[in-house]
Amino acid sequence: MACINCGAEVTGNYCSSCGQRSTVKRLSFREGWNDFWARIYGFDGKLPRTLRDLTIQPGQAALRFIQRNRVSYYGPVGYFFLMITLMYLVASLLGIDMVKFLKNASDIGLQPEPEAGSGQEQFMQATIKLVSDNLKLVSFIIVPIQAFFSRFLFFRKSKLNFIEHTVLPFYTLGHLYWISILSLLSYSILGKFIPYWIQMTVGISYLCYGYSDMFRYQSRIKSFFKGLGVYFMAQLLIGLLTTIITIIVLIANPEVFEMFKPPGNR
Repeated sequence: MACINCGAEVTGNYCSSCGQRSTVKRLSFREGWNDFWARIYGFDGKLPRTLRDLTIQPGQAALRFIQRNRVSYYGPVGYFFLMITLMYLVASLLGIDMVKFLKNASDIGLQPEPEAGSGQEQFMQATIKLVSDNLKLVSFIIVPIQAFFSRFLFFRKSKLNFIEHTVLPFYTLGHLYWISILSLLSYSILGKFIPYWIQMTVGISYLCYGYSDMFRYQSRIKSFFKGLGVYFMAQLLIGLLTTIITIIVLIANPEVFEMFKPPGNR
């Protein structure tokens, strides 16, 4: 039998050259649903296996992917961007402004709210809007920073290269967007987002658990705390870069600098 797609000889249920099914029924609602179910939610589907293993054993799932098991799981980069897209889709369907959502996420209660209508508030709103419009890029930048500290500082003996060290951050950071989605649902149903301190605690714990699950050449407790080191070093570097960029913006744009002056000194 010749493959419908590429013309190669087919002896089984799927073409060995392109993966096309050997028998394809006429397009109908039922056929489309069955195909969707088989590819996405079927027993052998990648998505349920990826969700299950990233929840239970994120480190081992990342390690299996690194060890050339590319059939069982969604790729880390694809899963990362899939989850960001899904979060935006849920927010859109629920009618929730992402700027408001990110503002809640940025408020950790360690500093007072800027005065309404002040230059500080305007600058904060503009910054959050910029992050919201470029969330994929901002989130993406975190991955190589974490991978850098993982590869060259905390897990140098793992024998994994830099790109391989990006797999776990892509998977774990992507998977943590489920918490953001739950927070959006909580706001839609209860009128309140999940407190940021809860999201942060769960996120850090999950990330560290991922490192302890992946790097088992040493004690899991040691890997857990090294994962904590990866997180905090990455946050320190991101904070430093943010501060430098902010200073440059303030120096290069006097009108922005004026926004931070007290009203009586303008």
